[in-house]
Amino acid sequence: MEKPLPSYFKVSWIAGAGLLVVLVVAYFPVLQNGFIWDDDRHLTDNPFVTNFDGLKPLWLDVRSTQQYYPLISTSFWMEYQLWGLDPLGYHIDNVLLHAMNAIVLWRILVFLGVPAAWLVSAAFALHPVHVESVAWITERKNLLSGFFYLLSLYTFLRFYFPGQSVFSSENPVKNRSAVLYGVSLFFFIFALFGKSITCTLPATVLLLFWWKQNRIHLKIIQLMVPFFAVGFGFATLTIWLEKFNAGAFGPEWDFSFWDRFLIAGRALWFYVGKLIWPSPLIFTYPMWNIDDSVWWQYLYPATFLLLILLLWALRKKIGRGPLTAILFFAGTILPALGFFNIYYMRFSLVSDHFPYLASIGILLIAVTGVARLTGKNLPVFAILLLLGLGHLTWKQIPIYKNDFTLWSDTVQKNPNAWMAQYNLGNVFIAKQKIEEAMNHYREAIRIKPDFPRALYNLGNALLAQEKTREAIIQYQATVRIKPDFVDVYNNWGVALLKEGKTQEAITRFEKALELKPDYADARNNLELARRAAGGKLQ
Repeated sequence: MEKPLPSYFKVSWIAGAGLLVVLVVAYFPVLQNGFIWDDDRHLTDNPFVTNFDGLKPLWLDVRSTQQYYPLISTSFWMEYQLWGLDPLGYHIDNVLLHAMNAIVLWRILVFLGVPAAWLVSAAFALHPVHVESVAWITERKNLLSGFFYLLSLYTFLRFYFPGQSVFSSENPVKNRSAVLYGVSLFFFIFALFGKSITCTLPATVLLLFWWKQNRIHLKIIQLMVPFFAVGFGFATLTIWLEKFNAGAFGPEWDFSFWDRFLIAGRALWFYVGKLIWPSPLIFTYPMWNIDDSVWWQYLYPATFLLLILLLWALRKKIGRGPLTAILFFAGTILPALGFFNIYYMRFSLVSDHFPYLASIGILLIAVTGVARLTGKNLPVFAILLLLGLGHLTWKQIPIYKNDFTLWSDTVQKNPNAWMAQYNLGNVFIAKQKIEEAMNHYREAIRIKPDFPRALYNLGNALLAQEKTREAIIQYQATVRIKPDFVDVYNNWGVALLKEGKTQEAITRFEKALELKPDYADARNNLELARRAAGGKLQ
């Protein structure tokens, strides 16, 4: 059993209130932030959120949104009824959810007998890696699913060990409340409705029991069967939706098993590094060049596996805690390590929002380990740690203020982020800065020549400058990549009209209507073109 630390942090709800205050102060700048990136698709321009009768399809149609996370959309729907599209309310709720997660985590760690539980929870609350999950409204997926994940875990522990510590080696009392078990399962299902990465919860339960009792009772396995079944069902649905609804298939996801093995090993060490030294933090990290023929890339998974074997060999000397924490970290983030196709892998193989729950494992090792070494100086260490993390979080939040700050920071830190270059171009278009926009579109095309939207938007920018011939070249390049890009044909027709090529323009407008018969702009443009040619609209 691990040697307990001096009890500088007493268990009390005053400590919980202090944790809440510390987090709110650190995240105060987020209240000035707006919407960013795909907040429009998931919230501001989502008809299921902005229409009063949108709840039914959100829950009953698994393909109504890109990902079937109806709990998240429902929370947006409820907020929309209260304050419309004012980003302040959404940001306040995200901060409060993150704070509640830190408090529930603290209560779980106390129940498990983890030394310096308050400090670990505070580090989780203030860690700058989590800014992405809190400041990006759409990433409420992590916050809300994490909340129900932690509630489910805490409720199950309270169910199985009513009124006693998990340190106890005695059999739990027999008068367990079946209600608590049902509530725990209910919370788990809600966690899955928020984000299916929480499907790892039943494995976490088994791991905790092994940690505290050095064995896993058959009764625990039996109790976890419904959890495993539900988790497997949601995970399978998510894998299917990522492929057929989100579009996570094709050359960009064409990795062999060994490629994915290498990605996973490298990602594990990447997240360990960012949690220990959170700098630099980038919204879109550089894409790795994965090659299973390069020997040194195998060092990432090999050394991580060696670490696990080492902790297993030392478990009797240093306790099972470090091994449990590492296995929790790796197991919890497993669905996002590259073994399964995720749409975000189109942009990067790693992201700050992936290790939200998994980070607890690394923070447990880092914080409790250093705390033991500091001994009586623990309060000093705690103050320095929280001030440092709070400062980094405070600095990171303004990056997420709006699209301009987000993409500018990303491009500065990762110039080869093609999506960031493209989106920054869109920001400059909105600001009527055409030349700046075209520079970023060209950069996006240089990095990713087969990106049709960048080619199309560059064509539109050239058209706005009356450079019709150059615009047409971009439109031609666009349809070579994406022949069914309907908007291209309409704008191509407009460019041809400007050049006086009426018949060619008519052909392009007709093609647009062939692809989209109710395309009003194309139909109006076709009418104008036919009038110019002396014909009539058919």
